[in-house]
Amino acid sequence: MQKTSDTYNQEKNPFTLLELKQGETAVIKRINGGRHMTARMDGYGIREGKRIRLIRTAPFHGPLLVEDLTSGARIMIGRGMAKAVEVSPEKPS
Repeated sequence: MQKTSDTYNQEKNPFTLLELKQGETAVIKRINGGRHMTARMDGYGIREGKRIRLIRTAPFHGPLLVEDLTSGARIMIGRGMAKAVEVSPEKPS
């Protein structure tokens, strides 16, 4: 299978949850961090393969409001944790 330049760029420069724009949807590809980070994210329902949407970012570098598109659950994630979540943005349809 031949890789496109977009695929190549995503592998070299991972796209994080922080880089999503308001209203964009994405699929979680990886959660970087230790056992405690992944356990905490799992408790929030943030796991690899989940489809999420960025609802809003709080002003002044505050937390992000994220929606799980499967269950409709919404959670606030701090920017430090959001930086550890690698995503693959979905193309708008």
